[in-house]
Amino acid sequence: MRYFFILLLMANIAFFVWTKRLSPPTKKAFTTVDVGVTPLQLVAELDTETNNTPIPEKPVDINDDVQQMCFSVGPFDIEANIHAAAETLNPLVLKTNIRKITTTQEAGYWVYLPALSSRAEALKKGRELAAAFVRDYYVVTSGDNENSISLGLYREPYNADNRINELSKKGFQVNKEIRIEQWPEFWLDFSATETQLTSLPDLKATFPDVSQNEVICKNN
Repeated sequence: MRYFFILLLMANIAFFVWTKRLSPPTKKAFTTVDVGVTPLQLVAELDTETNNTPIPEKPVDINDDVQQMCFSVGPFDIEANIHAAAETLNPLVLKTNIRKITTTQEAGYWVYLPALSSRAEALKKGRELAAAFVRDYYVVTSGDNENSISLGLYREPYNADNRINELSKKGFQVNKEIRIEQWPEFWLDFSATETQLTSLPDLKATFPDVSQNEVICKNN
């Protein structure tokens, strides 16, 4: 009888273990955060369209953040020289700019006889001048003033007027014309901070004919 009881007890234990192994484990529900607290969201979980939206950048404006001073250096007569000066300053200042201007001035006063109808007529008039002991004349053989006779180019107006009076007394009606000269000049403009100015090279040491002047900065 005792053996039968022990056998029955062992059978019950085996049956209990077998049923536990076949039953699925009970899942315990839990919350990730406490009530009332906003749950965290991973970067990878953010909406793709939101991630791809570019963030606008504030454009850099030198005038907003930097106290700049502006200068103009020149004139340079040779274009290669101003490019060399600009290359020297470019890494040391805020900005550089090269300007080209055309300079005009009176080159003098031209005294002349107006163009005649042909080369033969011009040569004939030249012989008349020689016969009247007029010196320093030249028959123009080409260009816009072809067949005219040049009687001198004078820097001062009173010298030109004296020449005209001399020829008028000898019976020649001559004209006077102001001659204009034009040539290019180059200026180098740059802006820099006060700190940068202390480390700039002296351009006059390399280009002694130029001057450096402070100018009003232009907003651009």
